[in-house]
Amino acid sequence: MFLVFAAVMSYLMITSFISQSSTLDKKVAQKRQLEQELTQLKKQQQILKEDIVKLNDDEYLAKLARKEYFFSENGEIIFNIPEEKKVKTNNN
Repeated sequence: MFLVFAAVMSYLMITSFISQSSTLDKKVAQKRQLEQELTQLKKQQQILKEDIVKLNDDEYLAKLARKEYFFSENGEIIFNIPEEKKVKTNNN
């Protein structure tokens, strides 16, 4: 009787251990993924902070307006030159 009880308890403990270790592995993988996302978000936040500083600069705003919205200063003529597309070549 004691042997059966010990075997059942051992089985329950082993299955519990295996279940917990697989859950732990999943949580560790999820933590790594979230840490990578956090790193990317911190980089993006730094870029956005730099953009805020730039947007408070009048010269940068004027340059941006001329580039993106084709605004010009007095006596200035704007030419829109399209960028050349790179052509893929297949060497077969």
